Amino acid sequence: MSINDDKVAALNLLEQQYDKPYLADFAKSITVYEDEDIWVVDKPAGLLSVDGKSLKVSLLSRLERVNPEVKLIHRLDMDTSGLIIFAKNKAAQSHISKQFIERMPQKQYQALVLGTLAVAGKKGEIDIPVRYEPTLKPRHITDPDWKKHALTHYEVLHHELRAGQAVTRVALYPITGRSHQLRVHMTHIGHVIIGDPIYADGLALSLSPRLCLHAHTLRLKHPVMNSWMQWQSEVPF
Repeated sequence: MSINDDKVAALNLLEQQYDKPYLADFAKSITVYEDEDIWVVDKPAGLLSVDGKSLKVSLLSRLERVNPEVKLIHRLDMDTSGLIIFAKNKAAQSHISKQFIERMPQKQYQALVLGTLAVAGKKGEIDIPVRYEPTLKPRHITDPDWKKHALTHYEVLHHELRAGQAVTRVALYPITGRSHQLRVHMTHIGHVIIGDPIYADGLALSLSPRLCLHAHTLRLKHPVMNSWMQWQSEVPF
């Protein structure tokens, strides 16, 4: 085994040693809203949404050990924090999954990007396909010839200084949900998200110990009450 394999094995072993009360406390600490049908939580940065091929430490696996009926609907990147919704029965899972397919949920992310992003009216859009590039694993790239389009709307919130360097706080609204879409789109327009361990380097990587991307608000229809509900999570950076 390599050093990385050893670390993964140690993390997997440690995870299995956590008892149900510990995991219940963890779940409680990140719960934003819960009822008989849905469970909205605030995912910490650095935690997988679902188990990986080797690393068996994830938000879903932890919640399943608290409630075996919990069901996946969507995911956030391991490095991204913020709101994610799970279903607690198959009917709710089907209902909300259909909403995501039809692009009904309204999601706002916040990010800190390198440099001074200036755009007329403070709003813009990035409309270019994003795809996985196997030669650059795990990176994704923009590819205008790719068949699946990717669209992000964005809004400049304000400009800041981090360690004397200009950064811009932006609100990001993914219209489509491609993997790494927000990270790649911001890199594409020349403003990489600071602290990104995959796409940033040098100054952009050193300005933050974590990826500065957070799922800030989520709005969708409750699967049973059929009324719109909205949740918000405080941005931790």
